[in-house]
Amino acid sequence: MKIFIFLLLFPIFSFAESISVALYANHDNHIKYSRSYNLTWQLFQLAAKNEGITLKTKQYLWLRALNAIEKKQLDMLIAGYYTHERERFSVFSQPLSFDNLYLYSFQPESLPLEEINKEHKIIGTTTKSVADGLAKSIGFNSIYQKSSSEELFDLLVKQKLDYAIFTESLANTYCTVRAKKILNKNCIFAVQPPLVTKTIHTIYNQTPRMISIAKRIDSAIEKLISTGKVKQLFLDVGYNEKEYINWLEERDKWINKST
Repeated sequence: MKIFIFLLLFPIFSFAESISVALYANHDNHIKYSRSYNLTWQLFQLAAKNEGITLKTKQYLWLRALNAIEKKQLDMLIAGYYTHERERFSVFSQPLSFDNLYLYSFQPESLPLEEINKEHKIIGTTTKSVADGLAKSIGFNSIYQKSSSEELFDLLVKQKLDYAIFTESLANTYCTVRAKKILNKNCIFAVQPPLVTKTIHTIYNQTPRMISIAKRIDSAIEKLISTGKVKQLFLDVGYNEKEYINWLEERDKWINKST
């Protein structure tokens, strides 16, 4: 009888899949205050569940997780921007959300970006980030890099930096959570307009197994779009209908580029 039960359940045990997933450090705060992170996580979770994939999650510093992806010590990183350099060692999902990147200062900035004295001002960026490349492209000479965006935020509000580049979601999270501990007045200020708006993806290592799983997750999300569930998730986390339509257009561009 025991042998019969084992043989009956063996296919389930054999084909059940699990993957290791890196979440952001302070994951719960990002879920609460970052609409892009919240949406990316909810979409990925739902698609993985529909595919019968178990997620073994652990919180990481973002750069440490990216390095683990490159070394194939980790299966997936929950959220990041596409770059050519990262594509060299990883696989990107189709876009799951999007966010704006801004130049931030501690005091309100009266000058437009093009009139800021970039030669003598110090700007902070996260190591190996999209922000690092942006700072160089807009002309800053003195770029201070840290592996932790939280440390950059603290340096900015302590006025050890003139500027820093953050996503809108990260700035909102840090201003809500960290600023309560170190500020008695307004939080940091964004220089308008945003430097860039970029789509956010999950990032997988380049093993054949994870390439296959990435395709399955993308297909599962495609099915969810057709049911209307994805649109509702967008609206629930704070995006509006126009932003949802813009996301669909950017997603189509990504798919057409990849085919």
